Amino acid sequence: MLFVLSFVMIQNVVAQDDKSVLTKKEKNTIVSSIQTHLNTSYVNLEISNKIIAELNNNLKSKKYEAIINPSEFSKALTKDLQGISKDLHLKVRFEPKRIAQKNHVVSEEMQLKMEKRMANQMAEINYGFTETKILNGNIGYLNLQMFADIKYAEEAATAAMNFLSNTNAIIIDLRTNGGGVPSMMQLLSSYFFDETPVLLSDFYERKTNTKTQLYSFANVNGKRSTNKHVYILTSKNTFSAAEAFTYTLKHLDKATVVGEVTKGGANRTKRINLNDEFTISLPYIESIHPITKTNWEGKGVQPNIKTTEEDAFVTAYIDAVNKTVKRNKQGVFNKMGYTFLQEKLVDNAILVFKENVKLFPIEANSWDSLGEAYFINRDKENALKSYTKALELDPNSESAKAMIKKLENIK
Repeated sequence: MLFVLSFVMIQNVVAQDDKSVLTKKEKNTIVSSIQTHLNTSYVNLEISNKIIAELNNNLKSKKYEAIINPSEFSKALTKDLQGISKDLHLKVRFEPKRIAQKNHVVSEEMQLKMEKRMANQMAEINYGFTETKILNGNIGYLNLQMFADIKYAEEAATAAMNFLSNTNAIIIDLRTNGGGVPSMMQLLSSYFFDETPVLLSDFYERKTNTKTQLYSFANVNGKRSTNKHVYILTSKNTFSAAEAFTYTLKHLDKATVVGEVTKGGANRTKRINLNDEFTISLPYIESIHPITKTNWEGKGVQPNIKTTEEDAFVTAYIDAVNKTVKRNKQGVFNKMGYTFLQEKLVDNAILVFKENVKLFPIEANSWDSLGEAYFINRDKENALKSYTKALELDPNSESAKAMIKKLENIK
């Protein structure tokens, strides 16, 4: 399972050297090195053999002969590797400056300065915990944009989970989360289980034929949320550690996934130098869920409730209120809808008000609110239908009468 930090901690390196021109021999050497590493370490031997064969065919057919630019060569190789494997973690890069920097002997003092700089950069975005709030209906919301190492981010994670601990449900938004490290996935998962460690994932390394396991923590700071409704929002950009967290909780029956199928990167990856200029990101440890006995590699995590990225939040929010609010649900939905209107999120408001009239079809106020949202959205036909229904249920409604008259006069 690869956990790649979506927030780049080190300076991006310009990978192009205008003076570099690849020779046929250099390209052959790079391809040969890729094949060697695939053969010995890639997670799936069958796919590895297919890629190796395809690369041989490409060399024989002189597919790469006209490519002399190093960056273009790395892109072509990556396209071919991913085309066969469907593995977005499998990637070749031309990055001589990065390799040179990594090969440079760094003093302990310099290493500490680099770590401090990285920690400061993460702190500027609160280690990915960009927003926590309590929504109408006592529904908690967490926008998490990265899975940072708990070495730096444990305090932020603890604060967020404790802030949300008294809510009726928690919505965790991972729609823009591109990944991170396993320790944060492990910590956050632990808040949804009791003190008895739960197996979250097995990991198998083909090269060494060894298996390791990842368990939830027996001890966490603050209050756990073991019996709470949890919703995880996903998009096609949700990747790596964010997918691991989502897949793990979904199949341990701890979360409802709402949104789009995720990107599909499951296996742990390491970056290997092919020579002094090229590297390969190579998935070498396979993630295996204890329940499904497989993972989401190349398939993505399938949502329980499939909807668009844009509608994922309001869809989860409506479901959470329906499942947790026991008193004055109509009032809660009405307040939700008007909050969305104030935030200029009219489409969300309409979805909430439509849910309200579905649940409370004989309440004039629910239809009146829906009519107002349609009117703001310049949907005359549906606004008129809603206000007419409101007036039918409450013939004394002056607001409905006024809006019907106003709408009828609009040409």
